[in-house]
Amino acid sequence: MSGSPGLLEHPPSGLELSRLYHELSLRGAPAVGRHEHWPYIADELEDLIALAAEMLRYDARLLSILLQFVLEHWSEFNPLRLRRCMQRMRWPQALLVVFEFAREASREPELRYLGDYLGAGFERVNPSERFFLDMERPGSRVARRRAGRNLKPYKRWGFIGSERPTADSVRKRLVGGLDTASRAHVRARLLERRDSFALSEYLEALDHSISRQQAYADLRADPELLLVGRGRGARWTKSS
Repeated sequence: MSGSPGLLEHPPSGLELSRLYHELSLRGAPAVGRHEHWPYIADELEDLIALAAEMLRYDARLLSILLQFVLEHWSEFNPLRLRRCMQRMRWPQALLVVFEFAREASREPELRYLGDYLGAGFERVNPSERFFLDMERPGSRVARRRAGRNLKPYKRWGFIGSERPTADSVRKRLVGGLDTASRAHVRARLLERRDSFALSEYLEALDHSISRQQAYADLRADPELLLVGRGRGARWTKSS
């Protein structure tokens, strides 16, 4: 955990999250909330973004909201003021995870430069932590499915997470690819459950988080796999 006490007085309640959604919606975020009482003052945009990023670890729904807001409104941010707000956060890396997802969702170079500036001087969380706190029960079906999976934006800042946000509210385009180790874990699990698998089955197991070309490159580069057959009937099996 960070040494800073952070911006939150306590884990956010449902009413406080509703107030946060309301404040974000007033700024143009795709959120709906209510003007509930809360103990915070966030009149400036940068204060609100930092506060939202602190609450993010307690509410997975905020990830898509913040990502979409960053993609549409990043040019309105005061970078220096936002960095100063981040220095008071317990988890400034949480906001940097949002900007990592923004990198994957946008080709705008100035947005990437902004992310570089905001991240300068901050270290990864060490040891690594689950990004979303108390989100799933150990041993549950969801926990078993997510075991060994980590998306690159989380890993970049020392977190573990497999939740993919949406980059827009209309097309529901998911963002975030699994890192190399996580994809290797998925291939190993496929071979544990069956003698062979097709490229399409590998992509499905990855929730289509990478391109078909990247999936094929993964399979070809894996020394544990052997291609059997050609065309649509081709399957991958253990090499020995």
